[in-house]
Amino acid sequence: MAQHRARRPTPHWTENLPTWLWVLVIVAWTILLWSRILQNPFVYDDLDQIVRNPNLAVWHNVFTRFLAAPVTFTSELRTASDSGSFYRPLYWLSLSLDRHLWGLYPAGFHLTNLLLHALNGILLFHLLRRLRIATLTAAATTLLWLSLPINSEAVAWITSRAYPLCLFFLLLSLIATLRFIEYRKPFALIAAFATAIAALLSHESGILILPFAALAVFLGMRNADTSLPSKPAFAILGADLVAIALWIAVRFSIGTHSATGPSAPWAFAATLWKYIGWTLLPIHMSVERSTSVPANALSPLSVLAWATLLALTAVTIYLWKRSPTTAIGLGWLLIALAPFCGLVFLYQGMAERFLYIASIGAAVAIVSLIAASRPPLRSIVLGATALWAVWGVIRLETRLSDWSSPAQLYGSSLKATPNSATLNFNLGFTFREQGTLPEAATAYQNAIRLNPRYQRAYSSLGETYALMGRLDDAREAYLQALSLDANDVGTTLNLAVVFNQSGHNQEAEHEFRRAIALAPNDSAAYTDLGVLLYQQGRTDEAELMFLQAIERNATDPNPYSNLAILYQQSGHPALALTLYQKLLVLRPGDPEILANIRKLQQSH
Repeated sequence: MAQHRARRPTPHWTENLPTWLWVLVIVAWTILLWSRILQNPFVYDDLDQIVRNPNLAVWHNVFTRFLAAPVTFTSELRTASDSGSFYRPLYWLSLSLDRHLWGLYPAGFHLTNLLLHALNGILLFHLLRRLRIATLTAAATTLLWLSLPINSEAVAWITSRAYPLCLFFLLLSLIATLRFIEYRKPFALIAAFATAIAALLSHESGILILPFAALAVFLGMRNADTSLPSKPAFAILGADLVAIALWIAVRFSIGTHSATGPSAPWAFAATLWKYIGWTLLPIHMSVERSTSVPANALSPLSVLAWATLLALTAVTIYLWKRSPTTAIGLGWLLIALAPFCGLVFLYQGMAERFLYIASIGAAVAIVSLIAASRPPLRSIVLGATALWAVWGVIRLETRLSDWSSPAQLYGSSLKATPNSATLNFNLGFTFREQGTLPEAATAYQNAIRLNPRYQRAYSSLGETYALMGRLDDAREAYLQALSLDANDVGTTLNLAVVFNQSGHNQEAEHEFRRAIALAPNDSAAYTDLGVLLYQQGRTDEAELMFLQAIERNATDPNPYSNLAILYQQSGHPALALTLYQKLLVLRPGDPEILANIRKLQQSH
């Protein structure tokens, strides 16, 4: 009897396309969607971490400041006990490299973020193909992930680069992991270990390499229809454990410490569902999500969230036999989100940029579920997904336009988090820089309404009122700020200036002297007090103040100029001429200084 062999299914025509063609498609798609970020300025944290961070311009400072010590993302990048400290040396190295290449030209920094996103798309496609996922499914997953609008917060925001950089090394490590499992080459094991270390040195999310490697190994073996090789699997997972142990040891040795605060176990499930909702339907996004954290309390909502999370976990386990790629995608999503859902305290609460790595799992699950479904259900699901993807691209482009302007970014973000005092404060600062003072005052007032103890908002509101000529309102705002922080030198000086401008000279002198007592090495207080004393005819005291200001800051031209005027008008032209000549060194070619010098020389 003749035997009939089962015919192998005919490969889809996309399986025969060369890899380089898919790479071109991925790169072109990334450029098409994301190239507009090249026109965007530095915004929000970029200003402190890049523009006002001179350490990035000096390699020695980068190594001593960011490689040998932890930092916090405060305005001065100094360690603070409440927010904890971080150790991300490769992140800082990447910023420093951009700083040396581009100066303070933001397009260069944005270009690096764009390239990282494109490279991550290429690596993701390559990883999926090594997992023996069909080419069309792998390509669709990659293109979908590249276009998810939620990823705008990690790609368009320069100082969120730690997430794309960490994912770059994670994907490299996973690809090396699969190569080692398949070929048992020592170099692949070394590469997996080295890139795992690099991921950890880019961002703390690198610790996900251990569960991700386990998922990749299990899925790769299942799709290859082979048994799990125990020795290579244990070797690769052991290498990842060693990488994590070394990273922890380095962090401990340089004094890195986690943020201090309560965990939120009851809010875990609700937080996770919020993240999933942002991934699938990002109606509005925000750069500041401290007001988005669910309450950590036993409530009907938290119980429902936990019940649905357990149901999703059960579905993931059920899908392992029917659609393992979908199950791995859901597993990736849940594992990548777990560290950001309240079990470990995070001083910044929630943030959409935390989804950059996790969103890969959502893309994998969606596309693989479509591929595993049968007609006619597949057509329905595919059509709905296509409409959702198109909406996502539109939403992405809208969000990227928000990043083109600080005012637009903060205004749009407030639609998502209207109760954010921080965003209102930043919007007020932006309006004040633009000269739209009434709008700035309103924004600062909103910040104070949301946080009545917002000291910086009171101080900035006072500065805005002073610029508007509303001196009484400015004085009251400064007094409120000082009631919250009596040692704020800047606010004390501003209050003294307002007292002086409104004719309250005694109060002005008191505040100037208090500012000197708070910051005895700050030349500004000496100079301003000298001006006040000179206006009152107390020239000897004024002269002493100007001399003390020069002693404390020999490069500040203001005390030289004021002292020169004092000497010139009090009959000491030779001393005035000497000061003007010194001032000319600080302000070369200044026409007013040159005119004063000529006038003094002609009169003598």
